[in-house]
Amino acid sequence: MNKRLRFNVRSRLRLPKLSAFSHDTRMLITASGLTAVSFFGIQMLLKSLYILRLDYGPEYLGLFYSFAALTFMGMGIPSGALGKRFGTRTIMLVGGLLCAIGMALLPGTELMPATLQHVWPFISQIVLTIGWSMFTVNLVPALMATTTDATRNHAYAISSAVRELGTLVGTLIGGLMPTIFSPVLGQSLDAPDPYRISLVVGAVLALGAILPLLNVRGGQAPAKRETQKARGPAPVLPLLAMVIYVYVRHAGWATCQVFCNPMMDTQLHLSSATIGLISGLGQVLAMVTMLMLPRMMNRWSHGGILVGSTLGLGLSLIPLAVYSHPSTAAITWIAVRVMSSIWITALQVFQMELVDEAWRSLAYGVVAMAMGLGFGSTSYTGGHIVATYGYPTILWLGAVTSGIATLMIILILKRRSNVDVSRSLEVPAPAQAVPVRRVEAGPD
Repeated sequence: MNKRLRFNVRSRLRLPKLSAFSHDTRMLITASGLTAVSFFGIQMLLKSLYILRLDYGPEYLGLFYSFAALTFMGMGIPSGALGKRFGTRTIMLVGGLLCAIGMALLPGTELMPATLQHVWPFISQIVLTIGWSMFTVNLVPALMATTTDATRNHAYAISSAVRELGTLVGTLIGGLMPTIFSPVLGQSLDAPDPYRISLVVGAVLALGAILPLLNVRGGQAPAKRETQKARGPAPVLPLLAMVIYVYVRHAGWATCQVFCNPMMDTQLHLSSATIGLISGLGQVLAMVTMLMLPRMMNRWSHGGILVGSTLGLGLSLIPLAVYSHPSTAAITWIAVRVMSSIWITALQVFQMELVDEAWRSLAYGVVAMAMGLGFGSTSYTGGHIVATYGYPTILWLGAVTSGIATLMIILILKRRSNVDVSRSLEVPAPAQAVPVRRVEAGPD
């Protein structure tokens, strides 16, 4: 019965069998899911709550996240260049190890001398973000290199779904751990120690993502692979347009990613378990959406998905901006989670297919740089905006920014469509006749 149910679900969603993917693709997807448990789940949920319990305010929190974003921006191109020079597998392994080290540094803040305690969270963020950049920037071209046209959309969608599953598991674990450690330590949930121990557990779990990477056989492609095109010139103009779009869109997304959890904690007074439950619901819906994404991309194209998810992001921020309540917080956070998962998956495939294979690592590094800049600028300025005008203002700013980004991607797609049409209408030059050379008889 279970086997028949799995077959019906897979056939309805038109999901390929796991055997359709290469060994390396399966290992990369597994590594992505395991990393999400600690990075997107436990860390993203708890580190802002931990910092708030160290008696730091929203200005410090905004600066803290901006350091991570600016580091990610600065590491975008170097991460791609390192992957091209030493191989994606090697750089992903180093990145995974640095992620675990960076996660372990943050809960050691209280153990540092008083002169270092104020800057120690920033050091942890820098180490963590360097590792995350090296991992994620090289994961995208690694998946591209190990898939074919027939399996590519499904591979990216399943990778995103597994990442959402890992985030769900990590979020639920992260939300429960402080409530478990609180009575054991004899401290309330307003104290930092329950969160500090939980972050240590997350750092240990981060080491698990390294195991499947060790089993990658070098990033080779499946047996049946498309003929690769020769390396063309650097796609400067298309990349520049995408960089500006990604910057504006990511700036809008960062308004909720950075400040929704603190808002639920300090203004709505929700417990970490409740925040984790809300985040978990968002992961479940995002995971289900990811399984349907290949059919959505076939119907509306990658560009259409980018337009819809960017507009959807802006609309998702409005409920919590209008009415600060646990119900609207849940609606906003869940909708933002779903829209973001759809967007990043469509962006990865769209951007990878935009350039030749030789440029993919560097190209995604440039896009990652734009993500970091957008996230960093919003984190830094957003902390001051929240401290002066409150949380709803920053959410309204995110909604407006997302609307601007929607118009930008529409213009990019229109421009690209016009270029494709003009190329298809070009009349090839007639082949010039090759002159026949007479061979004169020479002397005997």
